[in-house]
Amino acid sequence: MPQLIAVGLVGGLIWYAWRALKRQMASVGEELRNQEQAHGSRTPRTVESLEKGEDGVYRPKDKGQG
Repeated sequence: MPQLIAVGLVGGLIWYAWRALKRQMASVGEELRNQEQAHGSRTPRTVESLEKGEDGVYRPKDKGQG
């Protein structure tokens, strides 16, 4: 009988944690949507706006050189 109670408690904790996780994910998703709307649509950088440095890392081109 104690094993059954322990399994029930663990199951209840898992259920509660899952609900809390879903609430948190919804809250974060809503915050991200609000931030995207506040900043407007940004144009992504294209490959042409990047240059490969001497160390092999791609970086944005300087506006003066482009």
